[in-house]
Amino acid sequence: MFIIKSIKLALLFAGLSALGVQAADTSSPASAFTGFEALQPDMPSNDLISYAGHATVIVIFADSLEDVEFTAQLDILRPHAEYLAAQNVVLLTDTSPDANGPLRQALRPRGFSLLLINSVGTLTQRRGTVTDSQRLIRQIDQMP
Repeated sequence: MFIIKSIKLALLFAGLSALGVQAADTSSPASAFTGFEALQPDMPSNDLISYAGHATVIVIFADSLEDVEFTAQLDILRPHAEYLAAQNVVLLTDTSPDANGPLRQALRPRGFSLLLINSVGTLTQRRGTVTDSQRLIRQIDQMP
């Protein structure tokens, strides 16, 4: 079962790459992401496949930019942005459920969701509630 999920995620990365999925939510105002500059790659890519093999990806979904859980999760992660960047973590967000993009179709979030995908493309955590930074960092530190 674990291998099947890994293969599905690898195919997801490849499929999203072929569709040219953006690596960040371009509809979000920059002010919401102040303090997360370190989690943006030096050379941004338009596809997720470029992160496989070298970066851990945190994906946060919400129904809107004003979602209370979404803003709370960003507030929790913001003080740790530099540390996460040093661990090769990339933060991706999607606050546009109406657009129903390929990432949302493939990962099927419901409302607020936080997903952690390790550098080999395995979904290691899916949470529907705000996650404290220590728990998330501990899990990232334990990844190969």
